[in-house]
Amino acid sequence: MSRSRKLHRLSNPDANERRAQRMLFRHLRDDTNANRGRMARRVRELQLLLEMDPIEFEQLIARLMESMGMKVELTARSKDGGVDVRGLDSDPFRGGNVIVQVKRYRDTVTPSVVRDLFGTLQHDRAATKAVLVTTSKFGPSSHQFVSGKPITLINGSELVGLLKHHGFHEMFAPAYASAAEDAAGGSGGDAPAIDVAAEPARLLLHWTGEEEYDIAALVCQGNRALSDDHLVFYNNASTPDGSVRLVTGYEDANACLMVDFEALPAEADRLVVIAAADTENHPGATMGGFAGPALILEAGADQDPAVVHLADGAETNIAMRLGRFDRDEAGDWDFTPALAGYPGGLRQAVVAYGLEVADEEAVAAGQ
Repeated sequence: MSRSRKLHRLSNPDANERRAQRMLFRHLRDDTNANRGRMARRVRELQLLLEMDPIEFEQLIARLMESMGMKVELTARSKDGGVDVRGLDSDPFRGGNVIVQVKRYRDTVTPSVVRDLFGTLQHDRAATKAVLVTTSKFGPSSHQFVSGKPITLINGSELVGLLKHHGFHEMFAPAYASAAEDAAGGSGGDAPAIDVAAEPARLLLHWTGEEEYDIAALVCQGNRALSDDHLVFYNNASTPDGSVRLVTGYEDANACLMVDFEALPAEADRLVVIAAADTENHPGATMGGFAGPALILEAGADQDPAVVHLADGAETNIAMRLGRFDRDEAGDWDFTPALAGYPGGLRQAVVAYGLEVADEEAVAAGQ
């Protein structure tokens, strides 16, 4: 993109639309204390796994497999060939020779790791199936790749569930104690906080389905972006001052923006949030698979999250404006769901907010 210039202003919603949007937001603002507590506990549980020594973590997976009735062998680290644990399942229906790889990751496991494991499986004459276990999660591309292949992906939440189901509850006792202390107003125990906990606000985007979508944000004055650098998306992960940035691998969120509203430029009075189809990796993708979307704003430890459920995406659009935060004269920020579809993708969306795009490849997330 070249230097920013204002092309035109988007028309503001009329009074009736604005009133309806605010009523919808108030109606859908959930009391999520219980859900928040569950997510916080799961974060602590995963932190306990992340803190384990790599060898101890592999041994834990081996013990889990043994508790499931398998004969297990830990491979030598210098000669594992990408395999951490081998198991023999004697079940006549689901049994076989299993190779297992474990990844203590914070961020989403990349599809290349999954493809490499499949290559290992193909060259292992004894193995009949492969399992990839992680403390984080897998993206839609990984799930799509393993479809129809003898590979099982187990994410962090599923791993915690399996461990509890097979009698490993005691290892998560510190997470329960920490949760109880939090409920009593304590310090939260010894489990370390997640990396983003100290940030002022987390804006989480959830949706269902296996399609990949990107979250983007425009820091604006009115309906005009401050500059090219104030468009945050996967090819530009942060504003120059770091007040808005992308974060990967945050809890169960499909996408996450960190927003320090206090640190936004003084001239900024609007933050626009956009979702876009990943057309770079999936040509022809649309917002048609953007189902059950919800935005969750976690403004701080002393505030309940605000949740707003949004309309599903449409096949005719490649990007979708989800809403905007506006700063009032008192300096407070209010969110308004303001849905708008862009058949031209993220490129069309940013042009609408005054950014000049030199060619169609300048914004890789759109067409």
